[in-house]
Amino acid sequence: MSAASVGRRSWPVRTLGSEDRASFLSVDSHAFGATMPGELIESERDTFEEARGIGAYAGDDLVGIATAYSYRLSVPGAVAPAAAVSWVGVLPTHRRRGVLSALMAHQIHSVHEAGIEPLAILWASEPQIYGRYGYGSATRAYSCTVPRDSRALQAGVPHDPELRLRLADPANWALTAEVYAAVAAARPGVPERDERWWRRAVRDIPALREGRSELRCVIAEDDHGVRGYARYATKQDFADFGAGVVFVREVMATDAAALAALYRYLFDLDLMASTELWNVPVDDPLLHWLTNPRRAKPVLGDALYVRLVDLPRALSSRTYAVELDVVLDVVDELCPWNAGRWRLAGGPAGGGCERSTAPADLSLDVTQLGAAYLGGFALAELAAAGQVSELVPGALPLATSAFAHSPAPWAPAIF
Repeated sequence: MSAASVGRRSWPVRTLGSEDRASFLSVDSHAFGATMPGELIESERDTFEEARGIGAYAGDDLVGIATAYSYRLSVPGAVAPAAAVSWVGVLPTHRRRGVLSALMAHQIHSVHEAGIEPLAILWASEPQIYGRYGYGSATRAYSCTVPRDSRALQAGVPHDPELRLRLADPANWALTAEVYAAVAAARPGVPERDERWWRRAVRDIPALREGRSELRCVIAEDDHGVRGYARYATKQDFADFGAGVVFVREVMATDAAALAALYRYLFDLDLMASTELWNVPVDDPLLHWLTNPRRAKPVLGDALYVRLVDLPRALSSRTYAVELDVVLDVVDELCPWNAGRWRLAGGPAGGGCERSTAPADLSLDVTQLGAAYLGGFALAELAAAGQVSELVPGALPLATSAFAHSPAPWAPAIF
């Protein structure tokens, strides 16, 4: 029996309204072990889409919640609508009883029935949870802590004497929007930002600072305009004055010289002892530029998860690095409309996907298809882990090359 049938029978799920907001926030607080400050709750109204909030019930009691945002996500060669799943939580009194399965099944089926978003995406609070619902780990990033050093970067890193650094109002998102848009156009996994999402990206709520400074912004520019920016905060250690920490929220640039200039600045601020970066793309040049990358102690982690809700539309929404024509045999227990054999034909100009009765070249679960979708995980890598089967010799290396993408996919912020 599928997760959908079990969930829907056991825990009724319905769309929530404004009258359910207090109960919604209460479930979230219990599920995540924290109470959101009022300023943050009010700020969240800017992006919250009330019609997409859902709840699972035990009688009259709300016991589980979830919602989604209407995203436009950069995918290889294009931009695709995506349901950005968030606020997923279950009361601790109702864990491991099928509540989450009911929510996930209801949400995915609703997204499919709406016919707008072929993809669903999320950041997983616990990575072991979402594979059972068809979400594949699609992007990775690393965190690191760079000790302060005016020579943290090697002498030969890109440099442009025309670049200038200056401090700017961190709330002035319009000043940096073109840089962000340029990065989003080139790198899968980066969502478009409208005014609402920019306000969220630059918000600075005092109750969340935890002793840090107000948010700051430095930009790298030349006579033609802004080429990069970093938003960051600092925290001084007054018990050991001069041992402060720089916390980087976001750093982006349109070229290597601008990125290097911003890193030099962040790694050599007075009275700071180190700089913490929480979300660096796996192919970022930083580790190649550092004089001693070992001191930065990089830690690799999972980031964005991708779920194909409408398989043929999703596979037709992106381009492929090389020409391919393969038949995929896909397993998808939660979404039977995705299951079965599909012919995928495409290349750098685009692709198309349709039902097929031909023998399959590759066999895989929809979870692995989600992992490979943005180009962050190679199908050959997944095959080596026993998660993709090559049924026709030569199909695997061809599909691996076609799904690949450079630069690597990356998600700049948790939603």
